[in-house]
Amino acid sequence: MFFYIGLAYTSGVKGSLIDGASVFFAIIISSLIFRQEKLTFTKAAACIIGLAGVTVINLNGLELSVNCGDACILVSSVAYAVSSVLIKRYSEYENPVVISGCQFVVGGMGLIILGLLLGGRLETVSAAAVGVLIYLAFLSAAAYSLWGILLKYNPVSKITVFSFTIQIFGIILSSVMLKNEAAPPFLNCITALVLICLGIYLVNRVGDEK
Repeated sequence: MFFYIGLAYTSGVKGSLIDGASVFFAIIISSLIFRQEKLTFTKAAACIIGLAGVTVINLNGLELSVNCGDACILVSSVAYAVSSVLIKRYSEYENPVVISGCQFVVGGMGLIILGLLLGGRLETVSAAAVGVLIYLAFLSAAAYSLWGILLKYNPVSKITVFSFTIQIFGIILSSVMLKNEAAPPFLNCITALVLICLGIYLVNRVGDEK
């Protein structure tokens, strides 16, 4: 909820950067609050390097001002980080697929009820629209279930750091599927890819440390 509200009031560039910080939040929370793993200098450096990669790929049009939309994205990032840590904790004795299903049903119903009470409606209802909605729902459920399974058997830092690649895939898919989207400079993309891959390598190199 906070993520989409935030995107409505901030730029996609700043939203991407702030959302990328969820990796850092997840490692901090899992290390310092839940004590699921050790916070090492290498892990912290890997997060900074990965976030630098996200910054490089979003350099064009970056604004340094802060507004309520940015705050909403920040809340969303922290909530996402906490969810990753909680999934790691509860999947030790529960099926992560069942956990994902329950949270989608409960959370989804809550958001539908809240949206209807606040006057929200689906303006376009057609076979194609329903098909896309079902596809997106299945895609989210499948992705998050796989995410939960990976968190069950691996440290939080080792998995969440791959979230940095969302920016790279987003740029590639946008350039292929959205013809009117302006792609970042090629050098920016290559630099970002190198930084993100380096961050992923560093975290996974020490990912099994306790």
